[in-house]
Amino acid sequence: MMFSPGLRVKTLQLPASLDLGNAQDWKERLIAALTLNPVLKVDGSETSHVTTPGIQLLLSAGESAKSKGGKLELTNPSPALEAAFDDLGLTNTLREWGAAHA
Repeated sequence: MMFSPGLRVKTLQLPASLDLGNAQDWKERLIAALTLNPVLKVDGSETSHVTTPGIQLLLSAGESAKSKGGKLELTNPSPALEAAFDDLGLTNTLREWGAAHA
């Protein structure tokens, strides 16, 4: 299924903490957003704590969006998000998601 460029894309604000404790809640939010539109925009400016499950959740959402003909756009990644992606060797993924809106 390809997305329609005319669909309105809502930006989701990631939480201050993105970890195992809230991963299930955020999984449900991201799935719901992808159901409405395969272009998923998330703002990471307020995320001050992120663990591997939080990064895994974002990676999964990005792959889901891509499989639906869309994309994930991560705007304003916080230093904590940048460090977590870097620690996992995923700096290029973070750049790709940020470049998606440029």
